[in-house]
Amino acid sequence: MGKSFYFDRFENRKPYSAIPDSRIRTSFFQFFGIATMLFGIRYLYWRWFHSLNTDALWFSLPLVIAESLSFIGSGLMIVNFWSNKDAAKTPPVYMLSEIEDLQGRQDRPVEIDVFIATYDEDVELVRKSIRDAKRMTYPHSQNTIRIFVLDDGDRDGRSTDKENMKQVAVEEGVEYMTRAQHFGYKAGNLKHALELTHGDLFVILDADTRPFPGFLEHTTGYFRNKKMAWVQTPQWFFDTTAPEPLDDVLVAKLTIRNKTLKRILHSLLGKVTVNEDIFGNAPRLFYDVILRKRNLYNAAFCCGAGSIHRREALMSLAVKDFAAIISQSDKDKKTEAEKRSALLKQELIPFKFHASEDIYTSLLLHADKENRWESLQHPDIECKMLSTQDLNSWVKQHRRYAEGTLDIAFHDNPLFMRGLSWGQRLCYVNTIWSYFAPFWILIFLLSPIVSFFTFELPVKGYDFEFMKYFFAFQAMNTMAFALGCWGISTKRGDQYYISGFWFMLTSLSSILLGKKVKFEVTDKNAGASAFRKNLKHIAPHLIIITASLLGIAYNLFIWLFGYHPTPSGFVSNAFWTVFNLINLSIMIRAAAWNKNNPLNTKEL
Repeated sequence: MGKSFYFDRFENRKPYSAIPDSRIRTSFFQFFGIATMLFGIRYLYWRWFHSLNTDALWFSLPLVIAESLSFIGSGLMIVNFWSNKDAAKTPPVYMLSEIEDLQGRQDRPVEIDVFIATYDEDVELVRKSIRDAKRMTYPHSQNTIRIFVLDDGDRDGRSTDKENMKQVAVEEGVEYMTRAQHFGYKAGNLKHALELTHGDLFVILDADTRPFPGFLEHTTGYFRNKKMAWVQTPQWFFDTTAPEPLDDVLVAKLTIRNKTLKRILHSLLGKVTVNEDIFGNAPRLFYDVILRKRNLYNAAFCCGAGSIHRREALMSLAVKDFAAIISQSDKDKKTEAEKRSALLKQELIPFKFHASEDIYTSLLLHADKENRWESLQHPDIECKMLSTQDLNSWVKQHRRYAEGTLDIAFHDNPLFMRGLSWGQRLCYVNTIWSYFAPFWILIFLLSPIVSFFTFELPVKGYDFEFMKYFFAFQAMNTMAFALGCWGISTKRGDQYYISGFWFMLTSLSSILLGKKVKFEVTDKNAGASAFRKNLKHIAPHLIIITASLLGIAYNLFIWLFGYHPTPSGFVSNAFWTVFNLINLSIMIRAAAWNKNNPLNTKEL
């Protein structure tokens, strides 16, 4: 009997289907998208030239600047969402001539390598991924499919303190690779594997990535386009927290034992559920909308696990890198010995050694003017993965994304990188721009508090004039994004976008201070972290919530006694505060969430 895991009870979950394309819906989105931009410009014009509180510019200007920066993000997202462009699905490839120009070489069946990258994950967890990879089917028996476990944790049996990953690989009949020097993070691990293998196409899987049988059959056909460098499939986390009936939660939290009271709660709240996907891990909006719609601009970037690549494309980057070093050495009139030394010191691509090697390598391939490589976000789910199971792991994972992306912004900004189309530039900038959001989010969170204790308003007044411009813009914006995200709930994503301001600020400060970006492995099988351990992640949230509630209580007291100078401002800021508190509370709930609670481990 194999080892049991917390996610075993979710094994029968089925993935969602991709959103079907609709020209009518796209046309409506484009109409409301244009309307959003026009009404937004109109609103901001009014804000800048007719609504500033000149008696409190120290307060009024930061807020209007924050609104303007946020509006830029909306504009970038509308560009991103503009239209769908799924590629035609074709049968799996058979011969090399279908995907490459042979240039005099003898034709042969395509060879495919499957890389399972691992570091310190439970070997029995990796065994599950190996077995699912072995179950992948292919219609042509002559095509060679090799599976490699790329172990960066030195678990080859030499150390009795570590699990034996090599033994698992041998037992499963797949090949095992490790390396003497562990430089370059996951990118270095993949680079090492590419140097020792020769598959024409290769698949990247993480230790917890378990492909479905049809993965290869549904993706290799795209490579008949001989400029297709990689295909990314949606990442689907099959273990995300299930919704819990609110009455069960209250019974457990309040330790209610009275059967009559339980029945009353069930009759009143039985259909209300809470805690669905408590960590906001569900990535459907990102893969099924954001990345998929970047196909229009040839700007869908690789996200690592669940992707399949053309070896020739990656190697072309290595050749370019090699040639650039030789050319610079010739210009500097270096000796042959100095040239060899320069080559040894340089981190040669493919897979630049970077904490976000996937998006960075994608950027370089898209910018390759000589080859004009293309990418594709495949619409259908072809594998399942594990999500983070505690807040500390969630923050660690998302800080890595943030720091890696911000590092690219400051050192190889796609806005100025040669070789990219304007569509590609805007899509990459859209990704980067989202990580600057804490600047304006923090202002939105603090503005009501400032108003509560100073009685100053950032606008001349929350009157009909304000409502006319603001709500017209918001109505268009809401319609546009509802159409753009058709059928996908954005509630949890919106909450974490706001609630994640603190880890994004700390990520930004790390990059600005010049700290080296580290690749940290995320524990997908972590137990629930203690609330005190998570306190460092939510302390700013608790401070803001406390200050907000004190501000409301203070203003309510003054209002009730008839001394409040701006009642309409207080009411407007109170509603604004409720919105903020709802969004901030999600991370606090995640900090206290315990997956070992019986409510969170019951069968679906």
